Amino acid sequence: MRAAGLIAIDTLVDSKAVLIKSKQPSNQQLVDKIASRLRGLIAAQQFVLCQYNVPRSLLSTVGKITPGKRAPTVTQLDESDWVAVSSMVEKKKIATVMDELASSGATDILVLDIANSR
Repeated sequence: MRAAGLIAIDTLVDSKAVLIKSKQPSNQQLVDKIASRLRGLIAAQQFVLCQYNVPRSLLSTVGKITPGKRAPTVTQLDESDWVAVSSMVEKKKIATVMDELASSGATDILVLDIANSR
């Protein structure tokens, strides 16, 4: 609308999508697959991937800042006392998380969009 120079003047209908399944679906695997895909898309819209480098000695401190959905991914860097950390973070919290990471000693902080998740 904006590209055409139009503006919204009122909302006619608010709606939401709901996935409904039969009590006895004919193809349960397909229903499960579709539900899994939708959950992945919803998660991708709510989270970003935060990656940063940090001295191994600070790992427990920054791990509390970016615990991830299950746990952060930690990878050894060529410098023996440094690690790279990847963690999913809620989009609405990422600015604060980046500030906390920087003040805790993390460097090279990157934030990447997630296209899908499972």
